[in-house]
Amino acid sequence: MALGLVSAVALALTISPPAAATAGPATPAPTWELIDFPQRACLAANQPQFTYFWFSVRGTWSTPLEVGAEDLPPGTTTLSLPHPPIPPGSSEGGSPLTLVTMNLPALDFGDHVWYMTASDGVVTQRVPITIRAQERWGCPVW
Repeated sequence: MALGLVSAVALALTISPPAAATAGPATPAPTWELIDFPQRACLAANQPQFTYFWFSVRGTWSTPLEVGAEDLPPGTTTLSLPHPPIPPGSSEGGSPLTLVTMNLPALDFGDHVWYMTASDGVVTQRVPITIRAQERWGCPVW
């Protein structure tokens, strides 16, 4: 019986790879951070609108940063100014490095949350942006 138990354990060990063998290569921690400061716009609902959001990055990056937006509603067009990518460099995060303009389709009333993104080709970071579609343009104290 002991021989059977030892055989079963030995078989299990030969079939199951060690945990280290299944782990992929470690991704280095980024040396930059897309700054998440509250970005929002309040626009009139049910009609196409134009708005923009600023990008600010803190840290140092050695490859160009591609910037953009994701999860936007169908029919949205965007343009980054100056045109991306953001060249290699560094920033303390106090000044915007670029902005993304958006031509939005008519939005239903309510809050819509989408994301701005920045990627160095290895790591992609995202921060939320909020658009409130309401009776008229302009944000009250929010």
